Amino acid sequence: MGWQKICIVMLVATASSFFSSQDAAFSSDVYFTSREIKERILHEIEGCKESLDIAISDSASADIVNALAKARERGVRVRIVVDRKRAFAKGPLSGLYKNTDVALKVLIQKGRTYNNFAIFDAKLLATGSYSWNEDAGSFNRYNAIFTDEARLLVKHQREFDRMFHEGKISGIKGSVPAETKGERVSGAPVNIIPKPGGSGNQVVASNFGVIITETADGCISMSFEEFDAVFGMASELSDEQKESLWSRCAGKKVTWSGKVTYIGWGLITGWMMSVSHGDTSVEIKLNSAHKDRFSPVKYGNTVTYTGKLDSRVTRIFPYKLEDGDVVEIKNTLPSQASTHELFENPDVVPVSQGPKKIFLGESFEDLDKIFGKGSNLSDAQKDKAWEKYKGKYVSWMGQIVHKNLNVASGLRVMMQMESGDVEVKFGLAKKEKVLRFQDGETILYTGKLAERCGGLSPYILEDGDIITMKEPGTGKSGM
Repeated sequence: MGWQKICIVMLVATASSFFSSQDAAFSSDVYFTSREIKERILHEIEGCKESLDIAISDSASADIVNALAKARERGVRVRIVVDRKRAFAKGPLSGLYKNTDVALKVLIQKGRTYNNFAIFDAKLLATGSYSWNEDAGSFNRYNAIFTDEARLLVKHQREFDRMFHEGKISGIKGSVPAETKGERVSGAPVNIIPKPGGSGNQVVASNFGVIITETADGCISMSFEEFDAVFGMASELSDEQKESLWSRCAGKKVTWSGKVTYIGWGLITGWMMSVSHGDTSVEIKLNSAHKDRFSPVKYGNTVTYTGKLDSRVTRIFPYKLEDGDVVEIKNTLPSQASTHELFENPDVVPVSQGPKKIFLGESFEDLDKIFGKGSNLSDAQKDKAWEKYKGKYVSWMGQIVHKNLNVASGLRVMMQMESGDVEVKFGLAKKEKVLRFQDGETILYTGKLAERCGGLSPYILEDGDIITMKEPGTGKSGM
């Protein structure tokens, strides 16, 4: 083979690798025919498990309306915002007015709304010019983009929530949807009981039927549940009202209690802790100056913690606190999860800046109980359990056994654990960072579970990163 052919092969391989990496980092697709768009919409509705938010400028087709009704029967939370001009037109959508389980709002405004987008399970966005009605025939030209890009998801979710809270239910024939009873109709007061100020407390914000106070030391005097009733996803306030109140609360201190679902250190993020409050979580950036107080915290502990409000919750992102500290730790030695519990319901928590990285709380030993040589599960049971873990991230500690840098396979590092081996794949952008560490060193690393162990093959992690910090040019490393 001549050098020209070799160059062409290398260029093609490089291009393929680049585009493959782009697809892995960001998933999206676009359609231009009515049939393909409608098929994809129906497919996503049928696959919905939790929530479905739809903003449309016209009535929906019979196929789509039937799919929405079936989704609601499965327990999916369906919310719809429709333009006033088409809200009362005869057609399939009018049948949803009588469905008390569907939350349907009408936008009352001077102009028209031409929004046509949907958010499936807060994970996938569909948007474009496609009209959802019966007249979207095969001769018309439309476009529809389906994407899971987090930034676009958040912006569309905020816009939908704003429209939904501005919308009205008055004038719609049929029963008021159960989910919208007590909802704020634009211009009407919300039914939130003001929190009275305690002795010596100062008022931080007082508006929209809500009173928020702080103690003399600058701590907002509300429990998490009271605070979430104002700013959470179930709040009756509009997004603008929340933002108005939040502007007065941002930077203020809070003291709450909840269950720890993650605690760890990252080179970029520093010490982070995630705390669960039922279905809602709080992500705390801990102040390393207080390490002696939070270092004993373990996964599963119940802690009382403090921090300064940094950003409020959305359907994708949790509340975020800065300058965090731990005041009290309960259940210092939480009970170890059994193999059955890990198999049935692995605990996961998002600790990244988006919904794509989900970290497991389990150690290597926890997973090896399920998939390792000592497991009592059959291969079929292991395959079924692996689906709950595959694609999620872990943070483990192990010893470097061998490093291999290859143009075709990239940078791979073999890690030795107490009861098995792990092969970690690193992007070439992390080459210099990885090569600072020598064989035999023990490091803290992260990666995405790609393949489970089997026979003589180890666990394989992708998108690896080393968390242990090492000073350049020295042999010292530490946390």
